[in-house]
Amino acid sequence: MADRIELNSLRVMAGSKALVRDVSFSLGEGEIVGLVGSSGCGKTMTALSLLGMVDLQPGVVAADLTIHVGGIAYRPWDQALGGDIRARDRAFHAIRGTVLGYLPQDAVSALDPVLRVGRQVRDAAALRTGIPDEDPRPWLVRAGLSDPERVEWLYPHELSGGMAQRVVIAQALARGSRFLVADEPTTGLDPTVQRGILDEIRMLSEEGIGVLFITHDLRILPGVADRVLVMENGEVVETTTALKLGTGELESEPGRRLVEATRRVAGGRLG
Repeated sequence: MADRIELNSLRVMAGSKALVRDVSFSLGEGEIVGLVGSSGCGKTMTALSLLGMVDLQPGVVAADLTIHVGGIAYRPWDQALGGDIRARDRAFHAIRGTVLGYLPQDAVSALDPVLRVGRQVRDAAALRTGIPDEDPRPWLVRAGLSDPERVEWLYPHELSGGMAQRVVIAQALARGSRFLVADEPTTGLDPTVQRGILDEIRMLSEEGIGVLFITHDLRILPGVADRVLVMENGEVVETTTALKLGTGELESEPGRRLVEATRRVAGGRLG
């Protein structure tokens, strides 16, 4: 069986309020699935639940998650639901990083400020191989950094936003991640750097890595995503193609509102 993520009936509560309601989707190897919606719709909560980074009671109260990788089926929420935080962490420890990588919006904050870039990528590789001194430069090159001999000696505060995002990608690759959860990874980057990160994500998908790409900016998805999920008030209200998104052919009212709002700020164009 090909590598695949299958999430069904994810429900996240905060007291009596449902933050995420019965969200279901799949993500295959080499596939890029966009997750869009207005602020507060549940995009990031869904992503963090997928990574096992949301507490229980209150928090994730229902989730059927199966991750197929290399012929092994992982079902982490089966072990965690009904347990405590330690049960959740044990259940996700085997897959977080090694199977599921995370690209945050603020990549610099995800890096250790007191360690050089090369050391951090080397440590990530060691978690996979057990080899403490693996050369970090091939991973930096694979993540699109053209000057790894210089970059490996930099501290995180010396990186631009785009460079930091590529270093986080290098860490995920060094760990052996088969899927990436990218939470607004291009926010705050200038258009040229943003395009470079999008090109890198496309190349990763061509290598067989599946990507859940979370964004509020519909303009960047038509040339990137294979499928797009539209969220509103904690629910997936529409699943569509990047082609239909680019032409504005959405069926749900929330989807049409997003398209119209994006067109107003983008001079009438998507993509």
